[in-house]
Amino acid sequence: MRTTGTRKTTWAAVACAATAILTTTGFAGTGAASTPRHENVAASAAVHMLTSPEELSEDSLPADFDSVMGYTPVRIDGMLTNPGGDCSSPVPLPLEFDTSCKAHDLGYDLLRYASRSGEDLGPWARQSIDAQLDQRMHAACDTRADEQARAQCFVMANVATTFVTGNSWRQGYSTPVTESGLPYALAGGVGIVLLAGAAAWSIRRRPQPVGAVA
Repeated sequence: MRTTGTRKTTWAAVACAATAILTTTGFAGTGAASTPRHENVAASAAVHMLTSPEELSEDSLPADFDSVMGYTPVRIDGMLTNPGGDCSSPVPLPLEFDTSCKAHDLGYDLLRYASRSGEDLGPWARQSIDAQLDQRMHAACDTRADEQARAQCFVMANVATTFVTGNSWRQGYSTPVTESGLPYALAGGVGIVLLAGAAAWSIRRRPQPVGAVA
């Protein structure tokens, strides 16, 4: 488990607040999408490989991916990535997440590649790509030796996961599309709520002075 005790209670509270913001602003989506009858076979195989323990190799990409999407994926820290990708977040995220975000961007580009062929992938693909981002961000946090720094990193990973998952849900787990800045502004509100929760958790973790009443 990543959260225990007070931290688990705090995260549950701020997660509820984040959900409330997402659902009361009129941007709640269907949360589901029908599975296409015909999925792009090459893109489907690449997503399965990308989200498996074996990792995605250059040979696993669709043969014409470079020409269709306009760039050649690059391996960084063992992950095949979109080298021009980034963590497009309304709040600053830890530098440790950078490579994971680039790999996530490559995953989304596989969904766009399939869509351009007229053979979109089903909701499973975007859900798997998002889940992998969550796992990789938390794994990156585990590299921090200091307990408090690690815990704060976990909170930021949860902030990012909440935004990414909420956005995918609103779009019905279909092909990612570029939207106006308003959803990002709303997500920034979610981030502020979560950061407040992180600060509250950090304060509660500080040692109390001798004789102080907790």
